[in-house]
Formats: sequence, C-alpha cells, structure tokens
Amino acid sequence: MRLDINQVIDDVIALIRGEINVHGISLRLELGALLPPVDGDRIQLQQVIVNLLMNGIQAMGAVTDRHRELRIRSREHGSDQILVAVEDSGVGIEPEHAAQLFNAFFTTKPDGMGMGLSICRSIIEAHGGQLWATANVPHGATFQLTLPLNADTVS
Repeated sequence: MRLDINQVIDDVIALIRGEINVHGISLRLELGALLPPVDGDRIQLQQVIVNLLMNGIQAMGAVTDRHRELRIRSREHGSDQILVAVEDSGVGIEPEHAAQLFNAFFTTKPDGMGMGLSICRSIIEAHGGQLWATANVPHGATFQLTLPLNADTVS
C-alpha cells in the first residue's frame, strides 16, 4: 500500500500525545514537505514509530537537568529513499550496549523484554529499509530508518 510517511507519523503522535504531555516533553516536528509515498504496511510502520517514540520518552524519564525534547524528522534520502529520524535528549546509548541494541532479548530497562527494537528492525528490513541508532553528543540518542520509495519486499 502506498503511504504518506508524514501521515503515519501524525497518526502515531495523535495516539501518544498524552504520554508526551504527561512526561513534560516538548515535541518538535521537522517533516519534509511533499515527500513521495512509500510502499508499506501502515500498522507495522506505526508500530515501529510508536516504539521509537516511547523508547525516547522512557529514556528521558530520569532527566531533570535539561530540557526534555523529542524531535522527529522526515526527508528524502538520496533519490530512492525516505529517512525518518527520532531524536531524544535522554540518557543516551552506552558504548558497550551499542552493538547489542537490536538483538532479541537484550534490554537496558529493568522491566523490559528486549523485543521492541529487534521487532522494529525486522519490520523495517521486511520493508526493504534499514534501522540504526547513534548516540548524540553530549546526551540522547537518534534512531533513524530508511524506507525505499519502491519496495517489492513488503508482505
């Protein structure tokens, strides 16, 4: 199904707006104008974006010494992909955990199962894209995903 990725993002924000507000987080949207549609499963892509946003919200839970902000960006990436980035101002990624973040059953949360990011990566790869994370300096993390403009791999 052809999807407007910005509409998928907007739908997710409507779902989790209460969580954003309850945690005192400011949301900054930098969505590209007139992006071409991507091929994808709306529910699966919403699940990925919800997971990335909720992880960002949770990563900022203990932050009291700086502004809590989630930034969501979308833009064209090259001539054949869309890039979506979710950036938080949370605790960041410990270097010793970076290589394991997307492994099934790996978690840094006391009550986590370690399945969310693994499932997210599987969904994005099934859509012909990629998902990765980088630590921000001096704090926070950015999770980025790409989706092809024409994917024959979505089931």
